[in-house]
Amino acid sequence: MLQSQHDTDLIPPREMLHDGSSSAEEFVLLGEGFLQHILVPRAHLAPTAAILDLGCGNGAVARALTRFLSAHGRYEGLDINRTTIEWLQERYKAHANFRFTHADVSNSLYNPNGKAHPAQYRFPFEDSSFDLVLLKSVFTHMFPNEVQVYMREISRVLKTGGRSVITYFLLNVESRRFIEKGLDALGFTSDYDGDRLCRIANPAIPEFAVAHDEQRVRECYVQTGCSVVNLEFGNWCGRTSFLGLQDLVIAVKE
Repeated sequence: MLQSQHDTDLIPPREMLHDGSSSAEEFVLLGEGFLQHILVPRAHLAPTAAILDLGCGNGAVARALTRFLSAHGRYEGLDINRTTIEWLQERYKAHANFRFTHADVSNSLYNPNGKAHPAQYRFPFEDSSFDLVLLKSVFTHMFPNEVQVYMREISRVLKTGGRSVITYFLLNVESRRFIEKGLDALGFTSDYDGDRLCRIANPAIPEFAVAHDEQRVRECYVQTGCSVVNLEFGNWCGRTSFLGLQDLVIAVKE
């Protein structure tokens, strides 16, 4: 239920509703649900925190956070969609502690003419400047070498004791078994570039959906000085017990 002009102003027009929502009501529920069920109880987000929303999309989480973060809190949204970022910059002018930046990173699906390659991209933020870094459905569109670079950058910008909240499609014994039975929602039947630890759903558009080997992901956390403290599996591969569609990993920087 929309309650005020504030709610309406921060909801994108229908043509910008994506990332899991097709109506204003779904957009609101998506952002507030993620805040109330994941960021606060599982990642222990505080109202005074500095949060980086990497792949912020159309601002579903940002909108929910305007009612949660205090004046001492800080939000940075980063996304490769220039049009969306420009819309968010305009709409959040009244929120002094919210800022949105366009990352001109190449991606065949979302930003094919981007200037920077993701494996060479450096986040435009200082070391140890965030309490929490969120990547919601970002690594599901990136390849292993790119994920490794981003993981190093995430660790760099996190404060000691800070947390990352990242969603994945994780390949393990269970999910591979479901995939072989044809139960996964996306159809991860193809190895990417001969790499059996990385699968894609659409060989014509590899970045459409990418699944990563769980053990390799865990090793990447260790290599970047982070420890996994919570892993909850989603229902993307056919599970009947789940938190949501994608797998969720929360880690702490040592």
